[in-house]
Amino acid sequence: MSYQIHRLNFGSVVVDVSQQVRGRAPGTLAAAPAQGYLIMGGDAPILVDAGYRDPSVLGSGGEVGEGQGFADQLALYGVRAGDLGCIMMTHLHRDHAGHLDKVPMNVPVVVNRSEMSCAFSGLQGLAYARADLAHLLDRMYTRGALRYLDLDYSGPVEVAPGISCHATGGHTAGSMSIIVDTREGQACLCGDVVYDVEAALRTQPTDTHMARLQACFFGRQEPAVTGNFTTSVLQELGALKRLSNYRFVLPAHDAPGVLDHGTLTGRVNGPTIPGPITPTEPCPEESQGANSA
Repeated sequence: MSYQIHRLNFGSVVVDVSQQVRGRAPGTLAAAPAQGYLIMGGDAPILVDAGYRDPSVLGSGGEVGEGQGFADQLALYGVRAGDLGCIMMTHLHRDHAGHLDKVPMNVPVVVNRSEMSCAFSGLQGLAYARADLAHLLDRMYTRGALRYLDLDYSGPVEVAPGISCHATGGHTAGSMSIIVDTREGQACLCGDVVYDVEAALRTQPTDTHMARLQACFFGRQEPAVTGNFTTSVLQELGALKRLSNYRFVLPAHDAPGVLDHGTLTGRVNGPTIPGPITPTEPCPEESQGANSA
């Protein structure tokens, strides 16, 4: 079984760039898309993550443009909320769980149980929106509306042929990644383990000559963790390194990346994965090396 995956844009979120990758100086704000992914090709469409309910729940604000509403984005692919087979949540932060209440209760929300514990623990305060948690409580008490996974103990779970859920070990205590078979290899829908694909997996957050040399000549150098997680640095680093197992990395707030044996070699150009690929620009040091050869 192979699938197509469509990027859905539910608006933008404003974040401090120091959250996107560890090592950047704080104080600069940047807008990033709040994305979901629609998996098609099986018995019913599957949605991964559901944007935010409105900008008021966001810490630094955001904007929902024309056509970026929940129903509008699904309609781009001829899908309505009631058509979904399920919604799989990488995690339950306010910019991911905001439209769950627009989905009928007979469409189950699939979540790692430890993420529910994290959401209701209060450890991250307003990172989880009150209205989102209230809706999840309604689902807890509605038969069939919520499906728990226990990935931390069971290991990966196949929820449909060619689609499996894995405990991420990064960002939040209960985050999960969704692995999807496509005709060009597996895609990892990784939530917020990666915010900035280029910075995390290729260039790193510094601009020194030595850092550039490392990025160009040592493709398996340590990836850069984000500045926004509740697990340990070691756990998030491990989650980043596991991305090398996949052909595509699909984060919630950046364009998908294309990997070749763990090295970032391109970006998917367009809303559909697999799709046209734009190769990454070679580093100056790489070009010099090729010319001298």
